[in-house]
Amino acid sequence: MSASITLAGEGQIALKQSQKKPLVITKFIFANVPGLNPETPVDRAAGKPPAGQIVQVYDIPEENRGFVNPNQVVYSAQLGSDIGDWDFNWVGLEDADGLLFAVSYVPLQQKRKNIPPLQIGNNVTRNFLVAFDGAQALTGISIDASTWQHDFTVRLAGIDERERLSNRNLYGRAFFFSNSLIFEKVDSGYQINGGTAFVEGIRVAIAKSEAVTGVIPVGKIWLDVWLERRLNDRVAAWKVVFGEQADYTDAAGVRHYCVPLADFISSSNIVDLRDAEPVGGALVKYFASRTGDYPLLRARGTTKEDVDLGNLPNAKSDDPATNSSEILATTAALNKLQKQVDDSMTGMVAAFAMTAAPPGWLKCNGAAVSRTAYPRLFGWLGTHYGAGDGTTTFNLPDMRGLFPRGWDDGRGLDPGRAFGVYQDMMIHSHAHTASAAAVGDHLHAAWTDAQGNHVHRTWTDAQGAHNHSAPSSPGIGQGAGGLNSVQQSGGAHETSWAGAHAHNIGMDAAGHHAHNVGVGGGGAHTHGITVAAAGGTETRPRNLALFYCIKY
Repeated sequence: MSASITLAGEGQIALKQSQKKPLVITKFIFANVPGLNPETPVDRAAGKPPAGQIVQVYDIPEENRGFVNPNQVVYSAQLGSDIGDWDFNWVGLEDADGLLFAVSYVPLQQKRKNIPPLQIGNNVTRNFLVAFDGAQALTGISIDASTWQHDFTVRLAGIDERERLSNRNLYGRAFFFSNSLIFEKVDSGYQINGGTAFVEGIRVAIAKSEAVTGVIPVGKIWLDVWLERRLNDRVAAWKVVFGEQADYTDAAGVRHYCVPLADFISSSNIVDLRDAEPVGGALVKYFASRTGDYPLLRARGTTKEDVDLGNLPNAKSDDPATNSSEILATTAALNKLQKQVDDSMTGMVAAFAMTAAPPGWLKCNGAAVSRTAYPRLFGWLGTHYGAGDGTTTFNLPDMRGLFPRGWDDGRGLDPGRAFGVYQDMMIHSHAHTASAAAVGDHLHAAWTDAQGNHVHRTWTDAQGAHNHSAPSSPGIGQGAGGLNSVQQSGGAHETSWAGAHAHNIGMDAAGHHAHNVGVGGGGAHTHGITVAAAGGTETRPRNLALFYCIKY
């Protein structure tokens, strides 16, 4: 709906302000303008409709003029049930000078006169709000508009539409409760079953089944639903129609919605086309405890072709050993499989990178545990690692601080070793290199033995005839001619040189013999030997400390 002050009205405001005269609005004009679209903007330049389109002129009483604030005033027309019958979609205000001041386009409205008992009339109240600067001062209106009874016709129509759209969001295009409004054959005729349905948000409620008369043509049967104006209210109305249908707007501007009810093939073959749900009570309770199907859910839409199974409910097995790609394992099968896995692992020792035993495992710390609490583990271990208290408990293996070693089991690398017994450390036989330290500087005595008494013969050869002359003077001296003189005791004599010569000396061999050599000891002493230590307090490879547990 659109409303606006006309161009002539704007000029009138300016004129009255310049003349310092009041602007007096005196009349409502109601008209039915053919083809008028209430959603289009008002043609502010247009004048009043032709006299043939004007259906009512209403003189505004003084008390029907009021102000909302200094810049807004409102005029009210109150049409009783003694006025009618006519329809209108155009409303205008006229001032005391006969000038069209403001116009409003509205959806086609009905005004009916009360004619008992044939017709109950309706009352119509129309309010026209005008806003411009200084409106209250220029019009001279002094009555507060809040004291009036305003026209809620348009507002109530808006409420109806909002409710319809809200229902449309909830129920969709069409929603039928169980067998409500089903088209069916009864005896020799046909009927629409009673019940409740929502069509485009309009609630259609039929208290009891109603007959469908006339010849039923082959083809689709439709339900035509609309909101019908009855007095001051609008109520749901419906009718059954045939052939191909679509939503439409009738000559009075009322919107109709058409949905299929059935496909009439023959009197014995009627196909229900309603979008129905098996709702027998409150909708919220139905959703909370639904036992039917949701057609669009994937589980509902899954077919045997999707999963390649011929009969999905029966294609299941409790046997975990079943080897088939077309059989689903049940929870019973999964539980059996879990038990098989647990049983096969009972007694297994494993290292964990944490300091607490995980679920299903116990610490390998030699502790005594209950035979009844861990029957499978006791069945495997027995009292091999200790009998506990001898009756109710047994001992776990103790792996703390130890390396695991595979049981020899006849291989011969660890011969004679019993299963599950402790073995202390040992070092493999091996050799070490050694060196001797020096004792310091010292001597050893040595000798040769005698080989018997013997002599060696010697001789000189002759050097020819010669003589030696001796001087007469005593002493030793050198005489003329190079002579040496020697003085001997007992008398002096002189010997003269016989000239330069030599005498060869010879020595005979004493025969073959040997000399024994002995070396004496250097005294009592020792040589020190040092072997360096290697390693710590035990023999071990590189390792990581982990936490050993046993599966029970």
